[in-house]
Amino acid sequence: MGKNKRKGGDAQGAGGKKVKTDIHKVGKYLPGGFPIDPKMKGVLVTCTRGKEHSAGQEACDLLAEYAAKLYGSDFSKEPEEDEDESVEDAIAREIAQLKKPKGGKKFLPLMTGTDCVVFIRAMDIEPSRMCHYILTDLQKTASKRTRYCHRFIPVEETSYANMDDIESMSTRILAPFFQAENQEPTTFSIIPKIRHNDKIPRDGLVKSLAHIVGNGQKHAVNLTQPKYVILAEVIKSICFLGVAEDYDGLKKYNIQSIFEAAQKEEGNSSSAPEPKAVSEDKAKEEEAETAASETVDEAKSE
Repeated sequence: MGKNKRKGGDAQGAGGKKVKTDIHKVGKYLPGGFPIDPKMKGVLVTCTRGKEHSAGQEACDLLAEYAAKLYGSDFSKEPEEDEDESVEDAIAREIAQLKKPKGGKKFLPLMTGTDCVVFIRAMDIEPSRMCHYILTDLQKTASKRTRYCHRFIPVEETSYANMDDIESMSTRILAPFFQAENQEPTTFSIIPKIRHNDKIPRDGLVKSLAHIVGNGQKHAVNLTQPKYVILAEVIKSICFLGVAEDYDGLKKYNIQSIFEAAQKEEGNSSSAPEPKAVSEDKAKEEEAETAASETVDEAKSE
């Protein structure tokens, strides 16, 4: 009876042969799976707890809007409709497009299985440049534009969360920022964050990234006002690596903090009392006092 049992993960193929199923590949696409692979890029978004799906949609819309500004209006353009398309198919297609994020296929929200964190997989963008562009504009215009999204963390690339793969990815991704031809010395800091992973040592990760940055260069660590901040986020089996510029000036890439600071600054500038004009009589009195003081000093010296 035991001989007739099949092992879990095996399926019956053609000719009665057993076909072994990779449960890791299948499981990642099931509810609760982890659909993020190495070699992806995009934006890691922190958000309100329980609103990960809404935040993903919101982030895709905002990214698509700014991508059109940064890369041109054709960036997220959908394929043109078929001339032979029936009326029913055209209506169905238009309804489907209304339900899709504005980003189309360029931006896709992927759940990380971690509270308050969603990953937006992006195509054909430069994540660091894109995030800096969006947040700088939101700071300049003092507009929030999001309801559920908190931080936008650029992700230049992902890798498996083991030190060999992380070092290989980091050497390649960090080169344009720190190892370019005729590279000038610059300043940097490293901010690691590890969630649901006990295999990657925090200190070891920092030391490895610092060694890659400083290899053959004269870069200096600056924890207060670095030009670049290296953001290394590890979630489960994946490492997300990004580089942020003007990190502190843009409130650690926090949209809510940028908005609140801009509102506060705007309120202070509008409510600040105007400096009182000094009257001519008062000015004359001050001149007289100064002259008198100088006279007394001269008298003492004599």
